[in-house]
Amino acid sequence: MKVLIVEDDHFYAQSVRELLADCQVESTVSGSAGDALTVDLSPFHAAVVDVMLPNDPKVSNITAEESRGGFMTGVAVARRLVAKKPELQIIMMSSVTNVEAEKWALQQSVPFFEKNKGRDALLEVLRKLGVISGTRTPLAFIVHGHDSAAILELKNYIQNTLKWQEPIVLREQPSLGKTLIEKFETFARKVDCVFVLLTPDDQVIASGTNDEKRRSRQNVIFELGFFYASLERSSGRVLLLHKGGVELPSDISGIVWIDISKGIAEAGEQIRKEVARL
Repeated sequence: MKVLIVEDDHFYAQSVRELLADCQVESTVSGSAGDALTVDLSPFHAAVVDVMLPNDPKVSNITAEESRGGFMTGVAVARRLVAKKPELQIIMMSSVTNVEAEKWALQQSVPFFEKNKGRDALLEVLRKLGVISGTRTPLAFIVHGHDSAAILELKNYIQNTLKWQEPIVLREQPSLGKTLIEKFETFARKVDCVFVLLTPDDQVIASGTNDEKRRSRQNVIFELGFFYASLERSSGRVLLLHKGGVELPSDISGIVWIDISKGIAEAGEQIRKEVARL
């Protein structure tokens, strides 16, 4: 685990470095917007970014208008860091009240830390994101169609049997003015594992025949493809849970799925085996 600290207050930056070092986490400090945007992000898992930062527009390409005269420079930096590395965990921090920055952080589901709340509050944020060990368990996303009973049963299994965090079910999350695809992308990039419920929700008839077939909802197939691309099919982080006589896309013919026709509990040991290394 490695953390990028973007902070121009050298004394505060050092205190954060020492805090992370005490938790066996390596860190690097960048003292300005320009410096932060030249860092190679490949070794970093998270970035702690101050809202107010020195900015040279000629170096960072962040205009005075975008930075709000310096009051939102950190937000502009955070946007660019995430654009370069979408899976990077961001924590915003500030020593003064900044309503616009806090609103942006809320919309992006980014933790916002007030420096005056002290060491323990920062530690709690770091633990929740898994930057330091202590309390974080995997966060799952449930891709689903119309089978509400299967969704509820799977949520209960994830929380009460696996003892993971409450999984993300997109319809239960706030939209905060986003389009549906923006909302999906925001939450999708934060998860460790995805459960895809392939349930026979739609009835279709093949062209030129009277053969009736059952398929999963189109959003389920779309989201399955998205997660296969973003998490990689061979990572073992995308689990297909199959129920009933549902037709699967020919592109994934042969992929092993878990049969939940008799319920999640009945398939529980197989699910546990698949997620044991997460």
